[in-house]
Amino acid sequence: MELKIFTPGHGFFMDSLIMYGLVSAFPQDVKYHVSGTAGFFEIEIEGETLQEVANFLAGDIEMYLENIIEHLVNNLRVVQKGSQKRLKSYLDSHKNPDAIAESFEKNYMLPGHAQREGRYYKGQHVWLPFYPHIGKYFAGEYRYLPVNYGVCPTCVTLAALGFYKATIPIRYMPPKSASHIILLSFEGEISGEILARMLTFIRGDALTELINKLRPAADSLPVSTLTYVLLTRFTSSLIRDLYESKAIWSALSTTFDVIRGQVVQIRGYDNVSIDRYLSSLVFLMRTDEKYNIDPLKRLGEITEDLIRKKETAATEALYKFMNTRSYMDLYVAVRQIIKALGEGPGKIFCEELACLTQLT
Repeated sequence: MELKIFTPGHGFFMDSLIMYGLVSAFPQDVKYHVSGTAGFFEIEIEGETLQEVANFLAGDIEMYLENIIEHLVNNLRVVQKGSQKRLKSYLDSHKNPDAIAESFEKNYMLPGHAQREGRYYKGQHVWLPFYPHIGKYFAGEYRYLPVNYGVCPTCVTLAALGFYKATIPIRYMPPKSASHIILLSFEGEISGEILARMLTFIRGDALTELINKLRPAADSLPVSTLTYVLLTRFTSSLIRDLYESKAIWSALSTTFDVIRGQVVQIRGYDNVSIDRYLSSLVFLMRTDEKYNIDPLKRLGEITEDLIRKKETAATEALYKFMNTRSYMDLYVAVRQIIKALGEGPGKIFCEELACLTQLT
């Protein structure tokens, strides 16, 4: 028996948050897989009833309620303090599994829930961190009328849980109050086992340690480069699983700036394809297995040296080559790295990187 649940269709970013909010609540022994296409996700869960899923989700919300509020309102400040009571009320109402089951039965068992919400819908005006493209705040290519985009309490609740569980925040150093928010998502199909491992790693100490090292470079490096650096720290098995899965992976990157107390604005948004970069990492791992030179570890060490020395041009050149694998970009990266680090480890590492030009 398989239970199918569909995200609403509020757009790639928000539906990714909603999907992660839901699946992150499943215990390790729950078998499921997720398919993403046409702007929404389909979650197929084996051997569980809707009421059991609601029980999992209600328990998870109760466990993390205070952490979610602290993270969104006080740490990142992407939800205003004036909205804290409403956020808490939505989370509180979803500590009741019967209320979750009723809402899912009505809205999440078939695709298309978003068609009954949106602009002019008299629901909660969706907060900016959950839906970066909403109108007057967005300083990018998307332009919409500044009309409220209303959503139901369940959409808000799941998006808040997903934001807490699945996004990777890189905060600027004081006195600046901006943050990059990176969310890995996909089109295609992925197993619940891989998603669960990825979510566990994102919340783990290894990535937190790297994020702290990246903070001094947050406002000088492109968010795409920061994303590539983060992926370098993923475990070898997780990198392989993401690359070999039946999914096309992207990094959805948003830059939020808090101004005039706690007014949030968007300073940038990017959808970065990471499949090609993942293939470069996998090729480096295979090189390591063949020659025992550990280029992936060396990549991390060289990157940290460049960031510590504030060599942003060299760091950007290195990761541009990792993505394009072109001879010209390799030449630029080699020159920049040797100029920054000298003829020692940097030069040896660049010689090892040359193997990537063999890939098409």
